[in-house]
Amino acid sequence: MFYFIGGLMRVVKYQRVSTTKQDYENQTNSLDKQIELLGWDCVGEYKEVVSGVKDSRPQLQKMIEDARLRKFDRVIVFALDRLGRKIVQVVNTIHSLEECGVNIFVVKNGIDTSTSQGKIFANFINLFSELERDMMISRQKEAIDRIRSKGGKWGKGKLISQEQRDSIVALRTQGLSYRGICKEVDVSLGSVQHTLKMQSIRV
Repeated sequence: MFYFIGGLMRVVKYQRVSTTKQDYENQTNSLDKQIELLGWDCVGEYKEVVSGVKDSRPQLQKMIEDARLRKFDRVIVFALDRLGRKIVQVVNTIHSLEECGVNIFVVKNGIDTSTSQGKIFANFINLFSELERDMMISRQKEAIDRIRSKGGKWGKGKLISQEQRDSIVALRTQGLSYRGICKEVDVSLGSVQHTLKMQSIRV
């Protein structure tokens, strides 16, 4: 269901960059050109600097809350990965918006979830999301079994991904404190210490 003002579709821009060194200029230009081309009415934008590894994205959550209030009809993003680096993050965002009657237009990929082709694509990535989750569970189980088969013990802490381990090492090398790394990567202090010890990084 769409809500129009003066016959124009109300659209908002969502832009995310991973570091403060990046800027929004390229994304903004592409989004503005597309909005003008299609004759949409841009009624707002949501911008944030946050790593795609982290689940906490305040502006994204604010956008979803505004979608529930029917403040706009469509979200336009430059690329699908702006919604998250993991497939499950992308799928969850699409579902949350569609539940509010809001569709997504992706400039780079030409994806429009209001069309039949777009809906097929959304179902396709949803399938991959389920596959990704199943594979992750399988890898975790295999890792636990390997540890136990060697006489080791599996603690109460959760497994962290290779991407998180790489981020821990990189951030420590840059001089970030342990607690700063915990907050940035969303892992426990013990996970940070263990990762750095295994990588022979001075702690």
